[in-house]
Amino acid sequence: MTVPALNYQSITVTVPCGEQLHLTRFYKDKKQLGAPVFMMHGLLEDGTAFYDENGKGLACYMAQQGYDVYVADLRGKGHSWPAIQANSQVGVHAHITEDIPALLKKIHSIRGNTPQIWVGHGWGTVLLTAYYARMDTLLAPVAQMLHLGARRQTLLASRLKRFVFNTLWRRLGGVCIRLNGYLPSRFLCLGDCKESSADYQDYLAWSMSSDWLDPKDGFDYGAAIAYKQLPPSLYVASAGDRIYGDVLDARSFMKQLGSHDGRMLVLDKSAGSLNNYKHNELLNHADAEQDHFPHMLAWLKEYRQPVLNT
Repeated sequence: MTVPALNYQSITVTVPCGEQLHLTRFYKDKKQLGAPVFMMHGLLEDGTAFYDENGKGLACYMAQQGYDVYVADLRGKGHSWPAIQANSQVGVHAHITEDIPALLKKIHSIRGNTPQIWVGHGWGTVLLTAYYARMDTLLAPVAQMLHLGARRQTLLASRLKRFVFNTLWRRLGGVCIRLNGYLPSRFLCLGDCKESSADYQDYLAWSMSSDWLDPKDGFDYGAAIAYKQLPPSLYVASAGDRIYGDVLDARSFMKQLGSHDGRMLVLDKSAGSLNNYKHNELLNHADAEQDHFPHMLAWLKEYRQPVLNT
């Protein structure tokens, strides 16, 4: 990959079972590294939700502003190995207890105790907050969190959402899981990446229940997060993201995380935004760098100054 005016690094991270995760790192100047930013993609995606080959997207934008950006590929996604197949059984428990800790350990080995910024998109932000709720200690402090198009529980308040979740996800998705052993997302026009049967089941369970329990050991993330002091958090939702991160669900998720310094930015063309962005367009639309990215950057700068490590 060649991104103008940015440095790029491909980093492999091995988890205990021998499978390999991947981090894509972007930075502008190694002698003046800003705060490390950890980006986590959501369901049906890989890390390229945050960047493209032409240097566009949120990851490259933040790196251009001086941040040291690390974009994750979860197990079986993107540059991780092996790809999801019929016998892949990784689900949210493994992502939270194995994948995310391994990725953060690698970032810590590079940047030490420098305070981090966490950015989650869709389901990725659910995994990040679940990890934050579960871990007693963190390798490095988390200064701020950015939640983009994020929701855990889905409120089926529209016909479109009921169709997508009841017909596409539950019925057709269930048939495809039985036939293939994984969810063929492109075949169902749901997304670009396959999902394991375990991730499929965990996603439905968490989306359709008010309880937030670990599917393996019953850990109560909802109860645990109430006792954690979350860092300042910005929730970005769009009027055009009507299925996977609509405003109603995003606001509900924000409230589910308990009392914390949280702010919501709603993107709505009728209220002055350039577009009503769809789920992935929040990260990669051509207008984002002139529209909401600067607002996100201004919010980050309200709380802290860039950390420079020479």
